[in-house]
Amino acid sequence: MIKFVLSDMDNTLIPFGNELVSQRTIDAIHACQEQGIDVGPASGRDRGELSSFFGGDASCYNTGVLVNGQRIYYLGEIVYEKTLPRDELRAVERLVAPLEGCAFITYRDNNFGDWVGEPRERLGAMYDRSFMCGGRRHEMLPDYPVVKAGIVCLDPGRLTQLQRQLGEMCPDLIFPNTVVNWMDVSLRDWNKGDGVKILQRVLGLADEEVCVFGDADNDLGMLNAVPNSCAVANANENAARAARWHVGASADDGVAIALEQIAEAGRIYNETGEDVLPAFMRSAD
Repeated sequence: MIKFVLSDMDNTLIPFGNELVSQRTIDAIHACQEQGIDVGPASGRDRGELSSFFGGDASCYNTGVLVNGQRIYYLGEIVYEKTLPRDELRAVERLVAPLEGCAFITYRDNNFGDWVGEPRERLGAMYDRSFMCGGRRHEMLPDYPVVKAGIVCLDPGRLTQLQRQLGEMCPDLIFPNTVVNWMDVSLRDWNKGDGVKILQRVLGLADEEVCVFGDADNDLGMLNAVPNSCAVANANENAARAARWHVGASADDGVAIALEQIAEAGRIYNETGEDVLPAFMRSAD
């Protein structure tokens, strides 16, 4: 029986740019919880950013694998954390900050994004999407421990080149392009999959009791970490190939529908003791 579900946020649980998850998604999460199945985010975002997406309903994000596995929450408390190497962040700053159409963001206090690079008016819509509580532009990278960072790049052609340059300069970091005009800054040898394993140990769950949903390269670690891995229909080729199961698109509430089916399987188990697969898992592997 599935006992815990983790879902990526942007373009998986919610289309990128939307301000709220759908009511169907909230209802489906609650339906799972009523059957003793917890649901949480597995996101590049941190907990403070997630509150507004769920209308402040902390039951939807109290436990999760956040900041691409670098910060793990259980019942609203941090149980594990990894910071980014300071010297390599400085190298990113030196390359990215002077570039036209680019900004390098480091986050503090969950969701305040400080940045170097282009001013707010030149970042356009990406400012609102990247600085969830209104960050501040700096001349130099602020001096505090950094768990979460990212890069805005408004030129798609430059983004690919920038990824390559940064990868050569920063051996301990990776720069996955997770949504349009955006790269995460993450640890090379650490990902959401590592976070899933830590949270599994905290919850005392076996691999087959966990189900994960994703759409992009930063989800590959967790899609490969457990057998019940799922990709939404709008997933990129790598994520679709890595997933065992496939559900509807983010824009069509694909994860919400799958959660409803997980809740129904949980109801059957709780009422009869019969361990049935959720409907979307009843196709051939």
